[in-house]
Amino acid sequence: MTVQHVDYTELLEQVGRCMFGERMVIERDGKRFSARVQHVGATGVKVIPETTLAEHDGAPGDIQGVTVDFADIQEVDVGGVVYRLE
Repeated sequence: MTVQHVDYTELLEQVGRCMFGERMVIERDGKRFSARVQHVGATGVKVIPETTLAEHDGAPGDIQGVTVDFADIQEVDVGGVVYRLE
């Protein structure tokens, strides 16, 4: 796995390339958590926290994600390359 330290503009470009299921690290209210992308929208990203996935026993379509602002994203894994905010 390759890690690249990028500025906010480059991170947003990589977020735009994300597809369903790709991993992100989110920082919100001083807490960090990893999540999987459900949908990239115009104003934010809908994600499913990995702790929610680990505890879920139902069908995959039963999970409702949460929308996070682009500014909350600290790291994104696209195609095996981790893009981390400097």
